[in-house]
Amino acid sequence: DNPHATWIPFREEYLDEMLYTEGRSSCASICWTCGEMDVMYRCVEEECFGGGMMCTTCIVDAHARLPLHWIKEWNGTFFRATSLKELGLKVYLGHPGGQRCHYSVSGDRDFTVLHVNGIHQVAVEFCACKGENSPTHAVQLLQARWYPATPINPQTSITFSCLRQFHHINCIGKLPAYDYYLALFLMTKSRQRKPPKDRYNVFLRSMFQWWHLKMVKRHGRGHHHLHISGTKEGELAELCPACPQEGWNLPVGWKLVAKTLLFKYAKFLALDANFRLRNKIVSNDYKSPTLGPGWAYLVPQEAYKEYIENFVDEKEMNSCSGFAAMFLANLKNVKGLRVTGVGGCCCGRHRVWEPNSIGDLQKGERYCNMDFIFWSTIKGKEYLNIFISYDISCQWGRQFWMRMQQHDPSVEMKYGLDGITFLIPKFHLRAHRPACHSDYNFNYTPGCGQTHGEVIEEGWSQSNKAASQTKEMGPGTRAMTLDDVFGFCNWQTIQNLDQVLGKRLINAVKEFDLHFIDFEKFDRALESKLGRAQLEEWKEMVETWENDHSEDCPYEVQVEEKQSFRQAQLDLAKEEHEKIMRGEVIHSSSLCVFLVNGIELQESQCSLTLYLLTNNPLSPTQALEVQKRRTSLLKRVQQFRTDALLLLETTSRPAMSSVSLLDELNNPNTTEPEKIRLFLPSDLPTASLRSLACVGSLAEDEAQLREAEARDALEGVREGLRARTMCTCYKIQNVRGQRSNTRAGGVLRNINIRIHSSKIRYCRAHTALQTLDREGPWSEVLKPLDDKDVHSLNERALTKEEAQEREMRVQRGFHSEDEEEIDIEPGIVAMVQDEGRRTLSWIWYDPTISSDDPAFMDAVRVKWCKARAWMLRWKEEVILLVEAIRRMREFSLSKATWWEGRKVGQPNMRVAYGLSAKLVEGLNAYAQQQACFERERAEAIHSRWRLLADHVEKVLD
Repeated sequence: DNPHATWIPFREEYLDEMLYTEGRSSCASICWTCGEMDVMYRCVEEECFGGGMMCTTCIVDAHARLPLHWIKEWNGTFFRATSLKELGLKVYLGHPGGQRCHYSVSGDRDFTVLHVNGIHQVAVEFCACKGENSPTHAVQLLQARWYPATPINPQTSITFSCLRQFHHINCIGKLPAYDYYLALFLMTKSRQRKPPKDRYNVFLRSMFQWWHLKMVKRHGRGHHHLHISGTKEGELAELCPACPQEGWNLPVGWKLVAKTLLFKYAKFLALDANFRLRNKIVSNDYKSPTLGPGWAYLVPQEAYKEYIENFVDEKEMNSCSGFAAMFLANLKNVKGLRVTGVGGCCCGRHRVWEPNSIGDLQKGERYCNMDFIFWSTIKGKEYLNIFISYDISCQWGRQFWMRMQQHDPSVEMKYGLDGITFLIPKFHLRAHRPACHSDYNFNYTPGCGQTHGEVIEEGWSQSNKAASQTKEMGPGTRAMTLDDVFGFCNWQTIQNLDQVLGKRLINAVKEFDLHFIDFEKFDRALESKLGRAQLEEWKEMVETWENDHSEDCPYEVQVEEKQSFRQAQLDLAKEEHEKIMRGEVIHSSSLCVFLVNGIELQESQCSLTLYLLTNNPLSPTQALEVQKRRTSLLKRVQQFRTDALLLLETTSRPAMSSVSLLDELNNPNTTEPEKIRLFLPSDLPTASLRSLACVGSLAEDEAQLREAEARDALEGVREGLRARTMCTCYKIQNVRGQRSNTRAGGVLRNINIRIHSSKIRYCRAHTALQTLDREGPWSEVLKPLDDKDVHSLNERALTKEEAQEREMRVQRGFHSEDEEEIDIEPGIVAMVQDEGRRTLSWIWYDPTISSDDPAFMDAVRVKWCKARAWMLRWKEEVILLVEAIRRMREFSLSKATWWEGRKVGQPNMRVAYGLSAKLVEGLNAYAQQQACFERERAEAIHSRWRLLADHVEKVLD
């Protein structure tokens, strides 16, 4: 299908019809309404369907209730712009249906109305009838759904439609108010052929007031007897309906649940700092006040500032060698900033921002800021226990209770030292030092299910779109904007949350079923070999470690690491020493030294070859460097060949039937010493030839060294990949500007070269092993290393189509050939597909250990513990998701009851006395409407997921 190709033959017709409307069309001689022959005017708005010509009287009468339409006048040749005000239309306010008031007073002669189609000059007549309930001019405008710019003597108003439209556009696209107003300005100027009066500041002020009023309206403050002034801290925030909310969605007796099911009612929180939401030193609190301080998502500012003042000189130092979040805040220029970023806290499973959970950072990501934000989030809440996901939990949680004891001792009294669990998000965990990988791991923490803790990063991605707006705002307007931004994020998340949870539940049931079956098979197989007592001992070890992380971790191998190349070299040297002590004849040239020299010489050859590949063409300086390296390398090769002649039997020369081998042995290419074959045992093609040519155990010793070399090289590949992941993420999040990006690109290029060098070293060792001992036990562990295998934990190999596209981009010059053929997956969910379900490259798996290996039991224990943990986490995930969907339904039912309790005359609500009948009707209608919406949502959730919940009960049984 090609819609444009289908349309092209018709475009002349389309254009003709568009030009047709520029004339008077078919009804140019008579008035559509009265038949008058003298017609000159036409409405250009689409709401006036047909666009017929009218006389002056009829067009004014037809627009008595449509005063914000644009009118054009026919001057005999073309249409020119005019207005309803110029034609005599007056808008009467204060009476139903726009009826004329006999005591009306005229509004300002330049009274301006901002509407979705432009900026209008309107003749307004206010009602001036005498009486006790005579409405003010501002009230009359509000009743007409025109928002007055000022409560006293308003001269400008903005239609509700205009404010509502901008609010929606700003929420979705984060369009600045100035851009929207500029669009209205230009729209008006292009139609009227003259610029309208500037009303930008008026629009800006009215917009924030509108946002504030909409927020208090949606949370029922207009129904309460204390009205808006009685709003409490955090009351205007949207609560997460899937999280445990006391009084909303928890069953009776929920605090008495069995210990094994405590996690059902646990609260998951995710903390993080965001250095994109900065704010310059613009305006002040007097000129830019906050209309609802601390009423929604931002922490109460006065208490926050008072607390932070006690930590002016606090300095945070990072002690985790693998991660440096504390230092990131200081990399950018912070001169002239009031706020360097924000710290936030959201629901750790559903990405709903908590009430009073956003606080400004004055000096980077300090403990005092995050302590207050966390405390403000949980203040006044009731939870059985809390799981905290924070990318530096290993530091933040270390002295947490001591700091909290100084701030609010009731937190420790409520939760105890074991009531709050500190964890690190799954993707961030890999950047920490190994000591953190088990203690702060979601996969090994009971009750966490498949929570990954990275949801807050997705939340920042939404709010960051508003960073450019809020950076230039005053403190009050910025606070209101952030409240609105986070409120919309919550609303958007909640609207589809039950469907998201339902899809996760479907997948979780499948995964649990698979992991349960796999673990049962593995468990039965081990029981038949090791006995149930051994498995129970491992289970007890897991439970002991879960209660006390100072015990040995069951998820880590406790034996020593695999033999390194240097260790293998040392073992061979000791073996030769023992032979000499026993009086055995050993060749004058040590076999171990000979092999090590040869392997190191191959490494030097490879290094020079790689240098030539990455520096082509060579500069004069580089050419001189290459020549020096070749000369030095040639001397070493010649010396090595002299030693080799002493260790290679002379009978091997006739056995080398290949002419090319003999020629290469006798006449090496001295101009390119990096290509000279060294004729180690692995360079000899057949076992018979090696048996003739090699003295003693030379071939077996090389195989031992090659296996150790392969393990070292593979670890080098892994270390390089980890470094590349860290540098790539660091570069994306913190490096700005061409100079910094160029430097960061150079660092990444060097890392890629290092990875490639380790890969070549591994492949060389692997090839040698295949020649020396093809069927050896090493082959189960050290597999062929292809390009598709060389990718990190959060990277994936390019598909065939992506590889072809990359090649085309290289040819066109849009892509660097030095870039590795990997792709860091977009989206946090893709990044945290962890060991419980994701297929990794084989290089990241622990090697299989043979049954005669002394570490066999240790390795099997680790695998059994991990398999059990994966199975249990999926089971918990199923339970958590079923409970979350149930809570969503209960929350909606409770919310419906809550709205019904907001009606006039209900306890703590406004009473009918003193209120007009129309206001009472409006209050009750809105409350009943919201209650109806909530009941409909509850019914939809129940009908959509009832059958699945029944199926889950059977699966769990």
